[in-house]
This record gives sequence, structure tokens and C-alpha cells, in this order.
Amino acid sequence: LTWREQLKPLLTTRNFAHASDYRVIGADLEGRPVLYYCMKNQLLPLSQCLDQQVVCFLQAVDNMPVGVETATHIWDCHGMILHLNLNPVPLVKIFGIFEGYFAERMHSVIVVDMPWAGALIRDAVWPVVPQRTKDKIAFMSADAAKARIQGTCDATVCSRTAAAMDENRDAKTSLDARRRN
Repeated sequence: LTWREQLKPLLTTRNFAHASDYRVIGADLEGRPVLYYCMKNQLLPLSQCLDQQVVCFLQAVDNMPVGVETATHIWDCHGMILHLNLNPVPLVKIFGIFEGYFAERMHSVIVVDMPWAGALIRDAVWPVVPQRTKDKIAFMSADAAKARIQGTCDATVCSRTAAAMDENRDAKTSLDARRRN
């Protein structure tokens, strides 16, 4: 409740500083929203991305059909900008938000291509992440993530997710081009 009061303006206006590529990219075959977060397109430190993440999750909740209560998150760590993510405190806050305000709304988190530096940050926060949250997190390669999405989403969402992942791995694609898509 304290968190809800602190963020009341955000929760009611849904205005935030655009800090990264974090969006609802579609829904799986069960109707669960699928959110995609590309760390290569992160513009601000993780601590300044929280508002956008909350608003995206609110949008996912708004998109849930009757009977659906959870969402899948894809965190694509390819191209992670290390200096924007060195502080583990915001990551702890994100998991706190998942376990607090959005309790039981997380179906799974697919962490894609986590670099060794990201693993160090994960290891710093892992001891304080509740076990029920840990059980919902899977670390995998881009190919494994695409295969998992293919098994749980229709062709349109699979194609959209794969295209976003491929575009973020294409060194020829500029930040401006990625932003347009």
C-alpha cells in the first residue's frame, strides 16, 4: 500500500520518461501478454527505467482477457550497456514490485543471452529474490528463447519477437532504426 501511494501519480497518469525498449509485444496461446525488454536499447540507468516497466506491466494487465492473470516477460540482455546496470538495487526493486503490487501476475521471465557481467549482477541480487520468483525465471540463448516462444505463441507473435531479437543483434541497424520499430 505504501508503494501504491508513493506511485499514485504514475499509476493514474501512466506518464513516464522513455528509458528503454520495453513493450507488450503480443500474447501467448493462453492469452497471457508477452512483454519484451531489450537492454541494448536502454537509454537511462535501470533506476530510471522502473516507471516505464511499471506502466508496461499495467498495460499488460489491461490486455489480459477474463480468466488470464499472468504475463510472460522476455528480457533480452544482448548488448546490455553495463554502466547503466551496475547498481543491483533497481533490480531488487523490480522483483519487489513483481512480488508486491503485481503479486502473482508473473507467469515467467525469459532472460536471453545474459552476458558474464549481467551474471555478476544477478548473483548479487539472487539471494534476496523469493524462491517462487526464482522458479519462474529461465536463462537461455536467443535460439532457445525463440524455440520456447514458438511453442507458446502464435506465428504473428513468434515472428514479431524473433524480428525484434534479430534486429537487436544486427550491428548494421542503428539505434534510430530500432526505435522506429
